[in-house]
Amino acid sequence: MQGLIDIEPKQYLDFILQEGKVGQTTLNIFNLTQTKLTFKIKTTNPNMFQVKPSIGIISANDQMSIVISTSQPLKEDSKLESKFQINACVLEQEGQDLTNFWRQQDAQLIQQVQLRSRVKPLEIQQEIIQQQQLQQNVVLETNENMTRIKPAEINQEIIPQQLQQHMVLETNQSMGQLYQSLIDNSTQGNEKDEEIQKCQELVAQLSQDVSNYQLMLKSVKEQEVAIKHHGNKFELKQVMIIAGISLILGFIFGK
Repeated sequence: MQGLIDIEPKQYLDFILQEGKVGQTTLNIFNLTQTKLTFKIKTTNPNMFQVKPSIGIISANDQMSIVISTSQPLKEDSKLESKFQINACVLEQEGQDLTNFWRQQDAQLIQQVQLRSRVKPLEIQQEIIQQQQLQQNVVLETNENMTRIKPAEINQEIIPQQLQQHMVLETNQSMGQLYQSLIDNSTQGNEKDEEIQKCQELVAQLSQDVSNYQLMLKSVKEQEVAIKHHGNKFELKQVMIIAGISLILGFIFGK
């Protein structure tokens, strides 16, 4: 059975590693139908996780947020490789006991969606968030500058139209590589240190790209000032020419 629900996230439940604290994440379930659905969540390690609620009802075209927590604090060497299965089915009659309902339900009428759990280091997550915020600030500043400058005043060679799109695309790709390298739980020992070093190098490269982009914005502002200055000089030159012609005509007619 398909097409009853959608979930977010779709592949992994990420638990942020904070030493001595339990991990917690949120799973959102979306009802894609015009009728009420019932859901039930299972895990391969029920002693490790607390799922609230693990069973319930979602109204038509509505959603439900499920809070999933670890039963014990996470440690630096903690590994969460458990699987979760979300089951969904149309609720034909209200007022039913959901526990008995799921025991008797035909498997062919159930939609099943699976995803995995994993641990993500807190400091790396913070670096990712900071880089994303920095990227958004740069794009916002670029948009503000472009709205203040008239298109006719800037040569298209100064800022290619694809520059902003390329910057965003390259940053997103780098973020994806950074994210993927961090959540690979199979990396251990020296290999894990090498992965972290690569991630730090990626972050440094992203910072350098943003710095270069800001320098380009500064160049744009200087170009704008130069254009305005050139325009003022051009107006003064026109005034001088008109004044000279007037003097000559006055001299001729005066004779």
